[in-house]
Amino acid sequence: MESYITKLREKIGRDKFIHPAARIIVENDEGEVLFIERADNGNIGLPAGALEENETIEACIIREVKEETGIEITALEVIGISTDPRVETVRYPNGDEIQYFTIEFYSNSWKGNLHAHATAEVKKAAFRDRNFLKGLPGNEQSILESLEYYRREGRIKLG
Repeated sequence: MESYITKLREKIGRDKFIHPAARIIVENDEGEVLFIERADNGNIGLPAGALEENETIEACIIREVKEETGIEITALEVIGISTDPRVETVRYPNGDEIQYFTIEFYSNSWKGNLHAHATAEVKKAAFRDRNFLKGLPGNEQSILESLEYYRREGRIKLG
């Protein structure tokens, strides 16, 4: 199935456009966080992805987590909305540029078995100590502030 972004790229080329997306922090019972290693650039990251046609943002993040890690999220909390173009603009290795409008989620409720084998997007997936979060790319750092804010204030962080 051709993705929504692929369809847009056929029409606009590599030009920057604004696109809705989702990102999530998934914790296990030991307080470790679920990470992925990206196949395209080898960077670590959190499960995330772009909204597809005819999909809700909740269905988007559940699908992305399942595709990237093999587990199924069973409960979600929205913890933030990240829209700062300085943070959410990404230039991919092929020259494509996207400014994401990202809904940030948290979950510690999931089922299934984590798979760590390579896919087209992910080299591996694993739960790791929270200190590993310091190595996240800049566009994924906002979710850390959002989780702290959400836990402290009891409401989502807008930014």
